Amino acid sequence: MTMVRGVRIVAAPCCGAQYALPNYMSMNFTAWAYWTDGWRDRSLMPNDEGLRRCTCGQFYLLMDMQAIEKGAGADNEDLPFTMTVPDEHLPECFTTTVSAQVEVAARLGYWRYLNHDYRRAYVEHRDAEEAATRAAWIANNPDRRTWWDHLLRRPAPRYSRPEGSPFTYPPYEPTPEQLANMERLCELVQPSGPAPHRNMLELAELYREQGRFDEARAVLQSMEPKDLDIEGRLIARLVDEKERAPMRYAM
Repeated sequence: MTMVRGVRIVAAPCCGAQYALPNYMSMNFTAWAYWTDGWRDRSLMPNDEGLRRCTCGQFYLLMDMQAIEKGAGADNEDLPFTMTVPDEHLPECFTTTVSAQVEVAARLGYWRYLNHDYRRAYVEHRDAEEAATRAAWIANNPDRRTWWDHLLRRPAPRYSRPEGSPFTYPPYEPTPEQLANMERLCELVQPSGPAPHRNMLELAELYREQGRFDEARAVLQSMEPKDLDIEGRLIARLVDEKERAPMRYAM
C-alpha cells in the first residue's frame, strides 16, 4: 500500500529553488506486467529515474535535493511539485548534464521510451496468438453438458492454456538511434565508467538487446546470486538463448 503523510519541502541542488514532494510513508511498486528493460505496465509508482528539471532550466535528480522540512505540518501552500521530464525532451539532457548520473537517468528513460514501439508490436502479436490458441481450444472442447448436467450445476469446460502452445513474438531490430543511446549507456555504467555499480542488471540487458551476449553474461556472472531476482534470471536465460528482444513477464 502506498501511504502519504504530508509533504517534504526540498531545495533543488542547482539554484536552491524550493519544491514540495509527497512524504511517502510506504510505497507500492505493483504493476500489471514488467519488462526486462525495467519498464512497468500500469505501475502504481512512476517509471522514471527521478530526473527533474528546475525552473532555472537545469536538470537534477530527486536524490540530490536538499531536505528542508517534512511532515503533515509542512507549509507548501505556494510551492510547486516537481514534474517529470517529458520523454521527447530527454535528449536535451544528453548535452547539458551536470553529472554522469544525470545523463544515465536521462538515457535510461530514453532507452525505455524508444522500446515502446516494440512493446506495442509485442502485445498485439501475443494477444493475437493467444486468441487463436483459445479459439482452437474452445473448438476442440465444446460444451456438451446435458440438461441433467445443468440441473446438477456441473461446470462448463474451463479454458487452460495447453502445454506446448505456441509462444512467439516479433523480431527486434534496434534503430541507429536506439543503438547509439544503448552504446553510450554501456560506456557510462560499466565498472570502469563514470557511473558504475548502480545499474548492473540494466547493463546486462543493454548488452543483450545489442546482441553482445558474452558481455551480458560476464556482467551477470559478476553479480551476487541474491541480486538476480526474477528479472535477472529471465535475462540470464535469454542471454543463453541468444535472444535480443525486450520481454514482458508477470511477477
